[in-house]
Amino acid sequence: MNHAASGSSGSPLPPVSRASLRAALEAGGAVPRKRHGQHFLLDDNLLAAIVRDAGVGLADQVLEVGPGPGLLTRHLLAAGCRVVALEIDPAMTGVARALIEPALRGAGRLRWIEADALAGGRRLGPELLAALPECSALVANLPYGIAGALLGSLAGHPAAPGRSVVMVQRELAERLMAPPGTRDFGPLAVLVALTSQVRLLRRVPARAFWPAPRVESAVVSLTTLPDGPPAAALDALRAFLGGAFHARRKTMVNSLAEWSGTSAHDVLACLSLQENQQKWRAEAFEAVQLFELAQVWAVHALGERHRPSDRSPNRSGA
Repeated sequence: MNHAASGSSGSPLPPVSRASLRAALEAGGAVPRKRHGQHFLLDDNLLAAIVRDAGVGLADQVLEVGPGPGLLTRHLLAAGCRVVALEIDPAMTGVARALIEPALRGAGRLRWIEADALAGGRRLGPELLAALPECSALVANLPYGIAGALLGSLAGHPAAPGRSVVMVQRELAERLMAPPGTRDFGPLAVLVALTSQVRLLRRVPARAFWPAPRVESAVVSLTTLPDGPPAAALDALRAFLGGAFHARRKTMVNSLAEWSGTSAHDVLACLSLQENQQKWRAEAFEAVQLFELAQVWAVHALGERHRPSDRSPNRSGA
């Protein structure tokens, strides 16, 4: 049975079949693009479940990144949300409007932003940054190619929404939740562990999408921790993690030495690792340990940049 969501007027939200989606895409001159990660979830039950998982409604303005033809957007509007939809492909925006406006009078609660979510492939784009403060939640079927960088950049960002429910590639979901000592434990897992509570909500098979991707997906929720590190400390952590995980097969000391052009002896002197930790790889450390080491490393790096001058107003690096 298809438990389709109801529109804001109380009438059932009409489903979008594969045939009608293909027709709308053809009419709008839009083709699903692999480079934009455009795989569209057609299952109305799953779409409605994602909105329920997010717990969003009349009081929320939701940020949706990569809405494509607006299949999830329709369900967000049906739940009473206001939606800010950030889409890189203008042709897809036209298709979404064609599918949404006849079905929902709530389309007036939808604002489109045509932009790339990321600038330079890693940093949050200016249009996204401008939209963040007014949004209470991020709910999206994220394009595979940007999901990791986007979530990593949002982790601990002072303007990021306090709750996110997103569909991502299953492999990325595993990286988000990876514990120390595993091969998936890396910079993203560290940042998320320190800033968010993350939960796996459901797995989604490839057959639920059109066109079907070659991988499975997963829906995850991320809730911002109230006592996470400040943004400046996280910036230092991000820089440190780039070196700590630079050469994963090497010890963290050697990886940092290679990355920074410093001798392993100087790295050891800086970090003051215990003897048993000196041969550990970065993934063997707990997230909190890596955070503490990053703060020590930041002071060391600041000292190197200012040496030999003694006139710096902040010799501690704080």
